[in-house]
Amino acid sequence: MKDSPQTADAYDLPHGRPPEGNNFAAIRAVTGFQLNRLMTKPRIAMGLVGALFPAAVMFAVIRTAPINRDMTVAMIYALIPEALCVLGLLVTMCPVVADELERGTWIHVTVRPGGRQSLLLGTFAAAVIWTGGVSLVSLMLTLLIAQPTQPIGLVVMFTVLIGISCIGRAALFAVPAVILPKRALIASVGVALVVEYFAGLLPAVVNQVTVSLRLRSLLVEWMAWRKDLPIEMTLFVDDYSAPVQIAAVCILVCILLTTAGFILNRRQFPPSVEN
Repeated sequence: MKDSPQTADAYDLPHGRPPEGNNFAAIRAVTGFQLNRLMTKPRIAMGLVGALFPAAVMFAVIRTAPINRDMTVAMIYALIPEALCVLGLLVTMCPVVADELERGTWIHVTVRPGGRQSLLLGTFAAAVIWTGGVSLVSLMLTLLIAQPTQPIGLVVMFTVLIGISCIGRAALFAVPAVILPKRALIASVGVALVVEYFAGLLPAVVNQVTVSLRLRSLLVEWMAWRKDLPIEMTLFVDDYSAPVQIAAVCILVCILLTTAGFILNRRQFPPSVEN
């Protein structure tokens, strides 16, 4: 007698994939599990130190000499969306596969239908949430110290920039994390330096695929700095509108996560690596 649809094994589904609802439930479960792991006392302490760093730098600069609103915004941009977000994602996104190999749970992930995709996307979501939360706390502390004019507008602007930075960089770091899981941190640091900070500053076509170009362009547009930029600095920003910049980041994220998922689905590790 045939099994009813309610009792059929998940492995009997086409291509071994779970139903769509189960897939989202698995991603939510992984996200919750990873967030619980990030809420330990050492990780919370590390997050607080990271959140305090931009505020401490801002305090030291203000104590030295007063700065205007534009310089305050430029400093916050460099310290939080560009620096703090990247550091937080290096800690949270890079171990997506390495942690499973180290704990010996990789085999349990691979035998579950959709387990690899759930691991990737759940860890991606947790990394974005945790890093974004730390960055927002840091933003509030830094603005409290700097006390610029029109702070509400800056909160809204930087919240969007932080979200774009976290989503874009987490997807970027997912690729080296699945290609070189044991060296994911070193590989991701190299990717950040070469792709985001070197290629992103090149006035060439290659910088079109970087998150840093989109963030700079959004900052310049929302702060209305474009007309005051020196002619040589216009080479480092894009002329398209904000919706186009955000859409470009979304497309880049989809491409990077699809690439990481494709690679992860085909990765096999010998027992010596798993142990």
